[in-house]
Amino acid sequence: MNNLKVAIKIQKVKKPDGTETLKATVPMGIMFEKTFNGKLLEEELGKFEKKYFSLVESLKDILKSIRSKTQKNKVLLYWNFGDKIYNFERATDKETFFLENVTKHLVRDVGVSDKMIRRCRRFRTLYPNAVDIDKERSFDSYVRTFEGGYISQKRIKKEMRE
Repeated sequence: MNNLKVAIKIQKVKKPDGTETLKATVPMGIMFEKTFNGKLLEEELGKFEKKYFSLVESLKDILKSIRSKTQKNKVLLYWNFGDKIYNFERATDKETFFLENVTKHLVRDVGVSDKMIRRCRRFRTLYPNAVDIDKERSFDSYVRTFEGGYISQKRIKKEMRE
């Protein structure tokens, strides 16, 4: 499997006890490669699952804080949310296995919108150093800066009709 790039999907599967869990899967065709090594595949999938599950748990923890009514100055939480995703994508870009459509998987597994994921990732990309973030500004104000303001679904539909 050297120099091979393999797209992984994370799927929900049922365990024998009836509970659901997430499992990394690869296309069946990989087993027919000349260099196929089942032991290596299993090890690499295990490593990838561990990284992905760690990402999901980290994002869920940050999301709890973002949604907390008592939490003040949430702008760095949004940056950290984007930073976790950014670092996961960069780390897996160089590996044999990569997650196809990270956003789609995170929407399902973390329970946030694709819009939030894109905005947090973009926020992190535009402001690579957390020290450059003004804690007194809101995340919304940063979004307005780099998106030119929020665009509502109502506005999008209206513009599509015109």
